[in-house]
Amino acid sequence: MKSLSVFSFACAVSLATAALFPAAQAASTAAPALADAHTQYPTSLFEGQWAIMAMSPVSVAANKAVGPAARLLVTLPEALKKIVGQDKFSLSRQSGTSWSAKQGDLTVTFSLISENSAQLQVKGTGNHKLDLPLYRDN
Repeated sequence: MKSLSVFSFACAVSLATAALFPAAQAASTAAPALADAHTQYPTSLFEGQWAIMAMSPVSVAANKAVGPAARLLVTLPEALKKIVGQDKFSLSRQSGTSWSAKQGDLTVTFSLISENSAQLQVKGTGNHKLDLPLYRDN
């Protein structure tokens, strides 16, 4: 009788392990989660080189300040400077996933979609709008 309970326990453990292993493996190979309203990315995750197809990358750096004085410094490549009219922007944090600024007649927003993809949006006067999908380049 004692050997039957040990055998039953061993079967239960092996079944539980077999059932849990594929779930754990699938979770580890899943794609990174996309940002949502509750995502809080640290400032350092925004920094770096962000690639645009067929252009030089957008450079993003942060100042050393924290809190309301923190700024994200975005530098556009020369080709975009010609379109937008300027190449340097100083953005302040709007949420856990985005930074924004209004400079002159432009509103610039830099948002993370995931840890490796972002969107840069530049809005001008009227209906002028430039949306750029960006991908981590470093």
